[in-house]
Amino acid sequence: MTSCPECLSTPAFAPSSLWWHRDFRRYPSGQTASVAGSSITQMALPVPAVLHLDAATARGAWLAFLEQLPPVLLALHAGALADRYSKHRQVITGDLVRAAVLVTVPVAAALGTPTLTQLMIIPVVQGAASVLREDAVFSVLLTRRPGGDA
Repeated sequence: MTSCPECLSTPAFAPSSLWWHRDFRRYPSGQTASVAGSSITQMALPVPAVLHLDAATARGAWLAFLEQLPPVLLALHAGALADRYSKHRQVITGDLVRAAVLVTVPVAAALGTPTLTQLMIIPVVQGAASVLREDAVFSVLLTRRPGGDA
């Protein structure tokens, strides 16, 4: 930021501001990339199922349903995990797991072996990793605010 004395007296530059925390400043860019990737995946995942695997509309609906199932089943457990284990590790692991699962789609397509079962497992794993990641993110943000509890 800046080190001028008059700037430090203004509320926007006060040392207790969240913008002084490096983790908080990096959060918007990381969250933007994560949300963009999740949105693209949610729209694009049914496409190979319909175009290349000749899946019916009902199977596409199952893909959407399976993505929404993990938050319902894991939300309470993910909160407990976020309280007990390293939050930063959970955030990074969640994103890495989601990326690794998605990489299986082009790899299977390149090998000529994509299956509908694979495309059904991907939203479940991605949804579970997302729930674990999001609960950890909220916990990290709460501890980074000035006067944070933990």
